[in-house]
This record gives sequence, C-alpha cells and structure tokens, in this order.
Amino acid sequence: MPDKFNLYDVYEQNLNFLFGAGASYGFLPTLALNIKDREGTHYTFETLAKELDKGSTRDLYTLLFMYYFKKCINTGLPRLPMAPHPPYRAKVLKEYKIFLKTLLSVLEKQNRNDKKCNIYTTNYDNCFELSADSLMTEQALNCAINDGSSGFQQRKFHTKNFNNRVLQKGIFDKHAEYIPQINILHPHGSVYWHKIDKNIAVNYGHSPYDIIFDSEQEKLLKAFEELLDDKNRNINDLIEFEKDELGLWDWSTLQADTFWEKYKEIPIVNPTKWKFHETVFEEAYYQILRHLSFELERPNSVLITFGFSFADEHILHLVQRSLSNPSLTVYVSCFNEGEKREMQNKFKGVMVNKNRTKS
Repeated sequence: MPDKFNLYDVYEQNLNFLFGAGASYGFLPTLALNIKDREGTHYTFETLAKELDKGSTRDLYTLLFMYYFKKCINTGLPRLPMAPHPPYRAKVLKEYKIFLKTLLSVLEKQNRNDKKCNIYTTNYDNCFELSADSLMTEQALNCAINDGSSGFQQRKFHTKNFNNRVLQKGIFDKHAEYIPQINILHPHGSVYWHKIDKNIAVNYGHSPYDIIFDSEQEKLLKAFEELLDDKNRNINDLIEFEKDELGLWDWSTLQADTFWEKYKEIPIVNPTKWKFHETVFEEAYYQILRHLSFELERPNSVLITFGFSFADEHILHLVQRSLSNPSLTVYVSCFNEGEKREMQNKFKGVMVNKNRTKS
C-alpha cells in the first residue's frame, strides 16, 4: 500500500471525506485512554464503556460518561457570546481552515457541473463550522457550505437539502455554472440540533445541553480522570476506586439520575452503540448513513478518511460493502504503523485489488 497521496488521482472524482476524533486532536482529546485492561492493552473510551456496561459498576459507568461530556462534548457546545479560543485550539482551527481552502482549490478545478464534495464528521466539535464561518468573514471562501438546514429565524434540518445546489448566472443569463459546494454531514448527530415538534432545528447560538457539575462531582471527576490518565493503572484499580472512593458516596450524591436525564437529551450517537432517544434524530442518523452509502456507490468515487478509527461498526460495514463498487477508491490515513496494521485487518478480505484501499 502506497504511503503517498496524489491530488491528481482524485480531484476529478466524486469526493467524500470521513473525519474522526483524531482530526481535532488538540481542540478536543481523542477517545484513547492510558489505563489498561488486565492483559495490558490500553482502553479507548468505547472499549472501557463496554467493559463497565457488562457488570454492576453503574457508578463507574456514570462517571465515565460525565468525564466524556466534560472532555469531549462540552467544549464543542455553541455559546454566545463566543470566547476567544486558547492558542492550542486556535492552532487546530487553523489546520481546518487550510484544509477547507485546499479543498476549495480542488473543487474549482472540477467540471463546471460538478464542483461538489461531502464531508462526513463523527465529531461533536464545531471545528468545520467555526473554520468555514471564519473564512467567509475573511472573504477567503467563495463557495456554498451546506449543513442540511434551511430557513431563517428557525433553521430546520433535512438530508434532502444536501441535494440543493447554487447556480450562478450572468446578468443576462448568457452563462451559468454551479458554484463550489461543500456538504457537512454529522452521522453521529450534532450538538447544534434540537427537536421542535417533529423536526430538527439547527441552532449555532446557544446550546440547551449545558450540564453543570457541583464541587463534589468535580472532586470525583478529578480523581477518576487521574486514574484514566495513569499508564500504570488497569481495570482492577478502577474497581478498587469504586469500592474505596465511590463507596463513601450514595447514588443521590453523585446525582446520576439528574445527569442521565440531561445527557440523554443530547442528540448524538454515543461510542457504545447507543441509539438516539428520539425517533426524529434516529431517522436523521440513518438518512445520513444512506447518503454516505449512495455516494460511495456512485461511479468514480473516492473516500478519504482522517482521524477515524472505524470503531463505529455501522460505518465500517457500510464502507466494506461499498468496496464492491469497482470504481471506488478508499484512502485511510493512519497515525502510525500499529494503526495501519489494525486498518488492514479490518478491511482484510474486502480489498479486491491493491488499488482499492490505500493507507
């Protein structure tokens, strides 16, 4: 498998991108943890959550999701007024802006009736939206950014909106062409979504999903986080922590019921294969997956993944099935050799030829 990527191989293709948590590293943490299982393998958030969900460790399970909200969701929630981003987050947003500007330069070279691509991101952060908005403010991005919503005072989401295009005509209609368009789709849901009647409204202002932890919860979360960050600890230490530390607390002090009531309102797919708790959000989830499937079935399609572990089995199986399309090429960006081997194992048996899947 080649380790170099050539833009000339893809710029005339039906372009699709799949971004995962690794793409926003520095803005938000990845789902990798330092704590290990009993065999010495480092947990990820997904694998630890599945492990804790097996037993009677409901307090640890709740703490893990409290930690997940605080570290991986809370920072990406929309808030007004917007506070300046610290330097390490600003650096990540700068990389997103470079990507969008590069992508636009590629789209502008496409056929006048094409000039479109899809970005699927499983992240809950707002890096794409913030970066695109910043570039538009700077007048450095002359294209349509389509998030699937339409409306004015109340924007509503529907996947059919991704089929909309903007046609630019001359003043006397003597010429017309599509302006470049970048579709941004959130297959794991979005913190910008909330339910209104039977519709999904999109709000980039203030989030209704704020969860505030009191001083006692913060104290527990700090001790819990120290365990997760310690490379010398394993699952047995977590069990001991539950006995020694959490044993001093009761369920009401942890305020678990209140936390779960608020957390379940957030319209996201959790890393533990949870489903949405509202039918309208679940329908959107499957519509976006169908959109991805249809795009990968198109002739001369390309899928480029970055920072995505394929831990979501729905998306993994969808991409595996799509490889039956002989004109589809999948590029998987790997962080290191270990991840490359893991990806090769996940796609073992479905790579029809050496040009089909590249990493």
